[in-house]
Amino acid sequence: MIETIELAVGVTLLAVQTEKFKSGCFSFNLMRPHTKAAAPLDALLPSVLLRGSERWPDMRAISMRLDELYGATLGTLVRLRGETKLTGFYADFIEEAFLPAGEAVFAPMVEFFRDILFHPALENGLLNARYVESEKQNLIHAIESAQNDKRVYAAMRMRRIMCEGEAASIPRLGYAGDVAAITPEALTAHWRTVLRTAPIMLFYAGRRTPQEAAALFRPLFDGLERDPVSPPPTVVRRSAETVREVTESMDVTQGKLVIGMRTGITASDPDYPALVLLNSVYGSGVTSKLFVNVREKRSLCYYASSAVEKFKGLMIVSSGISFDQYETARDAILAELDACRRGEITPEELESARRSLISAVRAGLDTPAALDDWYIGMSIEPCDDPETMLQKLPALTVGDVVRAARRITTDTIYFLKGDEA
Repeated sequence: MIETIELAVGVTLLAVQTEKFKSGCFSFNLMRPHTKAAAPLDALLPSVLLRGSERWPDMRAISMRLDELYGATLGTLVRLRGETKLTGFYADFIEEAFLPAGEAVFAPMVEFFRDILFHPALENGLLNARYVESEKQNLIHAIESAQNDKRVYAAMRMRRIMCEGEAASIPRLGYAGDVAAITPEALTAHWRTVLRTAPIMLFYAGRRTPQEAAALFRPLFDGLERDPVSPPPTVVRRSAETVREVTESMDVTQGKLVIGMRTGITASDPDYPALVLLNSVYGSGVTSKLFVNVREKRSLCYYASSAVEKFKGLMIVSSGISFDQYETARDAILAELDACRRGEITPEELESARRSLISAVRAGLDTPAALDDWYIGMSIEPCDDPETMLQKLPALTVGDVVRAARRITTDTIYFLKGDEA
């Protein structure tokens, strides 16, 4: 289904030829190590580049050009997969089969992207100072907005505590104070550095053959000096040594209980399909044990759900509780995982979880953007493609789920309560 083509030194194209969609897409990803110093620069750079180029000098000109390309879109990407940062752009455009004969979109879109990436609006050799300052404020606002959402804040705090000393503890967008200190000089130097040193991953999905797509992308890198350096692999701790419990106070009206667990299982592990099925049984949907037993039957949580981080080997449980229910809710959440370890899973629970998971995987095949996210993830760590996952899920048994559950160890329990609680 997917073909891999080397376009230049450290530049790889992942291409899927499909006639399933009316629109095609491509993404451009600079693969970067996730560090405190680089995080705000990586997050800021695509937004500044998208403010204007030599040929399309401002947002109005860019918008008009995209309108001319039949409403094509070009947006920024800042993704964190384990401890690898993927920063760049995502483009979406109508397939030429649905345009009047002779009209072209894909090739002009690639040319437009070349201008944005390699020929930005410069002043005295530096990225436009007004654009840098404006996008800095937008990025600071995005960081502060996430911190003001206490559900998000609690999850970030738990992750920072759990992964202390690891790159995974650093927020995806960096810290607001570090963003504020960025200068046009620093961002311009970063732009030149990442184009030279970052491995580049391109993804394409559309009606062109992989070879046709490669022929259009390859000239982007003609004459580009390249000395790529691969990011270090993600640090994966297979089990927790001790359980840490941390309680903090803030002006909140609802308690936030977040539990971080080490699964010992990443996307390339043979037990990964069993882990995602366990997650579905345990806490990822409305038929899960956390939802049915902890939230509905016992009314211990306003919400409770679990999620798997497949590159770092984590499972995160997030819940909202009353301040006085901390110990009861904590014990109930952990007890449901113990029940999974003992194999206390009814046939109805298993099949409901399986149906939900299969539906979610199929949804990953339903849009170009979903395909992009899945296959770019596979470039970070080898894993099953969606079709292979769909083949494996029906055969999984309670025993497989139990095996995955028994590999999980609790690492950090974080509770955010009110100031007066």
